[in-house]
Amino acid sequence: MKRYICDGIVKGATHVRNQMPCQDNKRIVEISDKIAIIAVADGHGSSKCPRSDRGSMIAVNSFYEVMKNYLKVYGENETGLSNLITFLNREGDMRFAQDVCEEWQARVKQSFYKNKVDGMTDEDGNIKWPSVFSLYGTTLLGMLVTDSFIFSFQIGDGDISVVTKEEVEPLVEPEKFLGTETHSLSKPDAWRKAVASVRRREMESKEPYMYILSTDGFANSYTSDEEYQKTCKDYLQMLQEHGAEIVQANLKNWLTETSELGCGDDITVVMVYFAKE
Repeated sequence: MKRYICDGIVKGATHVRNQMPCQDNKRIVEISDKIAIIAVADGHGSSKCPRSDRGSMIAVNSFYEVMKNYLKVYGENETGLSNLITFLNREGDMRFAQDVCEEWQARVKQSFYKNKVDGMTDEDGNIKWPSVFSLYGTTLLGMLVTDSFIFSFQIGDGDISVVTKEEVEPLVEPEKFLGTETHSLSKPDAWRKAVASVRRREMESKEPYMYILSTDGFANSYTSDEEYQKTCKDYLQMLQEHGAEIVQANLKNWLTETSELGCGDDITVVMVYFAKE
């Protein structure tokens, strides 16, 4: 099946009205027609996180760099990917998560050294790194797409799902998202809150289907989970009927309207669509 990627990022209606920056970021790298790395992130946007737009940019770049290095180490051939799937299945929400968090923290430190703010040191003059990390607070959703499997990764809210004509199924187990607290990449032990999953591609139907990653501004713009799922299926149907080029050309306008009629938050959506050649 042939892969198409459609993506859109829009500043939320509330952020437009309040003249705030868009705090979402995305990174999509199609390494080959068999492999793609995708990441989206949603900066928290609260007064405690004034650099969250920067934090979310660092997050998507960190996911990409770490995953790219794993592909380099394991190799992109069949044997390498077979070994990589075994590792990610076992260590995706631990060792891989630690590597992503360490990369993000290192990059945040570089950013902070270039542009320090007052009040971030203790009485001995040492930088209080947990306080610094909070300035850059963000979520992170990532995906590695290969010919044989999909790896999904998440810290914080947002959605990663597989969409078919019949159903919309979450790809990561959200058991660590219970309660009102939003998990954040800015917590020193953020990797402990990571959820990850590996899904073999042969589980999907022979009919066209797609994987969708979205920041929480998308699902939160709908009044129910059923309405959100119906919209995901509608997008799949539009891709089938009109093609990826038409959907891509209109996606930004559709997402702007979704934010205006919905929760008013920034929205980022990436759809990885598979159709018969």
